Amino acid sequence: MMKPFASRKSILVLGFLGVLVAAFYGLSEFNRTAVDRTLEETSMEIKARELHEQFGGEAVEMTSSWLNEIIEVSGEVKSVQGKTVLLIPGVACGMEIPPHEGEIKAGEVIVLKGRLLGFDDLFNEVQMDFCVQVH
Repeated sequence: MMKPFASRKSILVLGFLGVLVAAFYGLSEFNRTAVDRTLEETSMEIKARELHEQFGGEAVEMTSSWLNEIIEVSGEVKSVQGKTVLLIPGVACGMEIPPHEGEIKAGEVIVLKGRLLGFDDLFNEVQMDFCVQVH
C-alpha cells in the first residue's frame, strides 16, 4: 500500500511535467512562422469580370469549390483605398503590403495574386486577401 505522501508527490511531479509540456507546445506554436502565401502556386488565372460574373449567379457553389485557393486575377483598377485595391466590376483585393502613393493607379490594368475568400452580397464584390502584384 502506498503512503499518502508518496502519492501526493507523484501527482505533483506529473502535474509539473504536464505544465512543462503545455508550456513547450505553447511557445513552439507562438514562435511558428506564418505561411508566406505569396510564394504559393496559383490554382487558376482569371479575369476580374469573369470571376465576378461566375460568383454573381452561383455564389454558394463557387465559394465552396474555390474557397482559400490562391488565384491570379487580372483587371482594370477602379480605386485604391489604403490596403484595398478594387478591380472593375467588383473584386476587392486586400494587399499584403499597402501600395505606395501612385504605385497603382485607377484605370491601369494589373494582375494580382491572392487568396480567394468568397463573395460579399452586401457590396456585390468578390473578396480576396494576401494579394501581391504580379509583374
